Amino acid sequence: MFQPHGTSPQLHWTCQRLLAAGLPCQVPGESPLWLPPDWEGYLAENCWLDLATDDSQALATRSGHCLQHGKQLVEICASWQPQGEVLGFMLLCGSSAPLSPAAVQWLDHCAPLAGAWLHCGPSGSARYTHHVMQALQHAWQVAWQQCPPTANPQLLDWEALMQQQWQIADKLLQLSQAYLRSHGIAPDTADSASVRQRFALPPASQTHFAANLALLIVLAMQQRDTLHDILQQVFAALQPKQPPKAD
Repeated sequence: MFQPHGTSPQLHWTCQRLLAAGLPCQVPGESPLWLPPDWEGYLAENCWLDLATDDSQALATRSGHCLQHGKQLVEICASWQPQGEVLGFMLLCGSSAPLSPAAVQWLDHCAPLAGAWLHCGPSGSARYTHHVMQALQHAWQVAWQQCPPTANPQLLDWEALMQQQWQIADKLLQLSQAYLRSHGIAPDTADSASVRQRFALPPASQTHFAANLALLIVLAMQQRDTLHDILQQVFAALQPKQPPKAD
């Protein structure tokens, strides 16, 4: 039995997917005394599936509360859209213990296909990974707005565009460094070869996908000066050639 708690739209959409699959999903007549009334998610066998969209500190508080009452908290993040009720949601999850069978069942039926979801690492890892995905999407949208396919490359302000991209990259770097420090990982001491080797594994085979992603971002940003020099050469080549001066 999956028991939804809360008022967020994603609870309705995911509940409809569960019902369509023939799984029991029903609002309880009375919530357990240990479960605060303002939580957003699902109560299932031995676990709490947390669908809230607040910050990691609030998530950590809920995780500790669940632990005190013998429940596993499973963090679940997605870009919640109504279309997911029919198509399924691209789900990221985080848990500090192996997922319970009930959690796996919920994820399999709310994702587009069974297994089409990503375990990112311990609690908080799904939030970090989701923030990275949002930052990359925003960077792409900015680039698309500034550089539409029909634009003449020689007439674009490449320097201004790259400044915008560097600002996004800086925030992504700070986010990644903070995530690594929160897990006791020194951001600047990772061996690049081992990081690339771990990240090359299928995501489902990585024990801490979010940490590997954060380390890869830190390593990439360490090459920023080299990349900037290469881009400057590209920009110079794109500049309109000046006609020769008449004698």
